[in-house]
Amino acid sequence: MDAGTELTRERWEANAAYWVKIIREGRDRYRTELTDDALLGAVGECAGLRVLDAGCGEGYLTRRLAGLGAHVAGMDVCRGLVEAAAGLGGAYASASVDALPLRDGTLDLVVCNHLFSHLPDPSGAIGEFGRVLRSGGRLVVLTLHPCFYNEASERGAADSVPASRYFAARGIDQHFVVDGLESPSVITSWLRPLEYYSATLRDAGFVITDIREPRPDEEQVRADPWWHEGFPTALFILLTAERR
Repeated sequence: MDAGTELTRERWEANAAYWVKIIREGRDRYRTELTDDALLGAVGECAGLRVLDAGCGEGYLTRRLAGLGAHVAGMDVCRGLVEAAAGLGGAYASASVDALPLRDGTLDLVVCNHLFSHLPDPSGAIGEFGRVLRSGGRLVVLTLHPCFYNEASERGAADSVPASRYFAARGIDQHFVVDGLESPSVITSWLRPLEYYSATLRDAGFVITDIREPRPDEEQVRADPWWHEGFPTALFILLTAERR
């Protein structure tokens, strides 16, 4: 494990109990009211599929996919989160997405829910996903929108990212602040230009089949003023790719 990945793991270990509380109390409205539904819509019918929830955290998505009939395993480099997930049942392992303990071509679907923005370099993980997916298998990725997400996006800033920063990998160091609760440890969110993802996916044997940008609908915005500040610009991107 390289130094960047180890630092990320240590920070997530420090935040594990905090994040379990946020998720299990339903405090992250971006997930509960927006991105979870978008991700599951992209996954579609999954009963009987062999699925990896890569970067599973405390396992809520793993459990939801299992409830839809998938044969799903959750993996995360953070032992504290994996232990919390295993406490509610299911198949989990502590493993780096750069070195998955899985055989070649054995999966139908890999799901990455808010994972890529926490990888200092996603290329190793993308290569591993290409290795473990069968031909025709799918990769579904929900991550921060690299064109618009910046240090103050979740506090109402609507500015896009200038070209001088957009075309290079950039890290944003910040504490999570969710529903008024601040995380114990800082976390780095990593963003890269869209062409990085298209090229890296192509080199790993993938073809992008869909790109979406999850956002609140007009009724959500009209009914709840929180979305005016909480979603000032495009914050998320959802990629679906097929292993050829």
